[in-house]
Amino acid sequence: MFVGVKQLFVRFSKCNLNCIYCDTQKNSKICKDFVNNRTLRNPVSLGYIIDVMRSVKVHSVSWTGGEPLLYADFIRNVEKVHPFYLESNMTLPEKAKILRDVVDYVAGDFKVREAIPNENYEEVFENTVRCFRILKNTKRRFTFCKVVLPSSFDFEGVVECVEAVERYISSVVLQPVFGVENVKILMKLQDKLLDVCDVRIIPQVHKYLGLR
Repeated sequence: MFVGVKQLFVRFSKCNLNCIYCDTQKNSKICKDFVNNRTLRNPVSLGYIIDVMRSVKVHSVSWTGGEPLLYADFIRNVEKVHPFYLESNMTLPEKAKILRDVVDYVAGDFKVREAIPNENYEEVFENTVRCFRILKNTKRRFTFCKVVLPSSFDFEGVVECVEAVERYISSVVLQPVFGVENVKILMKLQDKLLDVCDVRIIPQVHKYLGLR
């Protein structure tokens, strides 16, 4: 939804899920500061992160991962030098409550069953809906749903996911993780979901730019 705006990414390791397309380290002893071209040892101090935030001109600070909700208490204690943009798998509702009054933007995933074959999907589904309800779109917070699509997925399953959270979001982003193998299926899914809410197809731009 905000492709092209300049953001500062604070990327956490560790996650409570194991998606088939994950590209983030599960654990790391080092942190790479690409703003100042430095390598640090983890954990990085709260003060250091705030200093980096103060040194840049950005649209927002993106808390991403891994899963940033695992670090909800840490994020809550960070001085808001810039607006906070939470990028989450939306499966930790109790942690979401901690950040309910803190984040300004929420890019919330709704995982399809095919992305997490080793998880209890019914539990994931229920927790995701709860998270969207807690971090719903309001006058002061912009919340949208991002559905990352593997090379194969259940069409009606995606529709069910979106219908479950339509009251809590501004819009939906369909994001093919491995590139667009069948544009017609994506556009058919978009047409179906347009009966529910605003839907956009946005590929993973960093891959086209050759960035990680």
